Amino acid sequence: MSIIIENSGLFSSFQDFGRKGYEHDGVIACGALDTLAHEIANRLVANDKHEATLEMTNKMPTIRFTEPTLIALAGGHVKAYTENMTIQPYKLYLLDEGDVLRFKETSYTSRVYLAVGGGFKLSSWLGSYSTDFNVKIGGFFGRQLQNGDQIELKRDYTSRHHKLFKNLADTKKTDWGIDGYALSFNYMSDVFHVIKNKGTQDFKEDAVHRFTKYDYKVTSKANRMGMILEGEKIKAFYDDMPPYQTVKKGTIQIKRDGTPIILLNDHYTLGSYPQLGTIASYHLTKLAQKPQGARLKFQFIDIETAEKNLVKYSNWLNQLFHGIEYRMQIEMNK
Repeated sequence: MSIIIENSGLFSSFQDFGRKGYEHDGVIACGALDTLAHEIANRLVANDKHEATLEMTNKMPTIRFTEPTLIALAGGHVKAYTENMTIQPYKLYLLDEGDVLRFKETSYTSRVYLAVGGGFKLSSWLGSYSTDFNVKIGGFFGRQLQNGDQIELKRDYTSRHHKLFKNLADTKKTDWGIDGYALSFNYMSDVFHVIKNKGTQDFKEDAVHRFTKYDYKVTSKANRMGMILEGEKIKAFYDDMPPYQTVKKGTIQIKRDGTPIILLNDHYTLGSYPQLGTIASYHLTKLAQKPQGARLKFQFIDIETAEKNLVKYSNWLNQLFHGIEYRMQIEMNK
């Protein structure tokens, strides 16, 4: 049995944490843009965190379920429903055979992740199920979903999954989940920390200052490769620059016309534009949820401050995941 994609939405693909350690061979990492939402969805359905989730962007798909399925949604400002239920993000549900999952998009909807208990049956490459669109491999035939696609469920059920099927047989949902307040620490702010790199020296001090003085708007030219911003133009030196430089997720490049670009998961492995700095790693999940039209503000910080903030972020993550595990254990004892 499977799920059936009745309407594919705008850009839906399967992702996990990506294939890491191969960029020196020209293989991009891919993976979920919002790794936190990806992991939360998996944890709520009692999956291993490395199971693939369906990453849905801006315009959500319509999905029919052909068998009882445990599901959880995670991501920004999503409203979903079936014929008989309202499906809230960050909660666990049991859908019945024949249920159709639909979404109501808002202007704030960016990326939403769907996890199913037991996982999806997908193609793996270099240890990852993530879809690589460049080489058309991984995920579901290496491409985004299309109308009429049928994706088999893996049904890799553990004792926890079986217990959840039993517990939710009548209620169809748990009475617990994660509320928005708990996630506000990560997602609410529009300020992004930037760490200087070797390329920052290609900019005059007043150019760096202008970048932090003004805010920038996310344009429609934002995808899994990167995010082009609209706002104050930044002037960089181009003379005597090396033709190509290594880049990473979160690298801020400046085009010749002064437009900033933030590179995301499917970025090229080498870049020719000057690099203003790099978004701090703990702000990348927040960046992934900023929709078209969102206003971003940037602040340079030093390495020591970034390390302290990363420790705070890691501690917060541990508390969040421990909270899910605590509620899951209570559910297992019912």
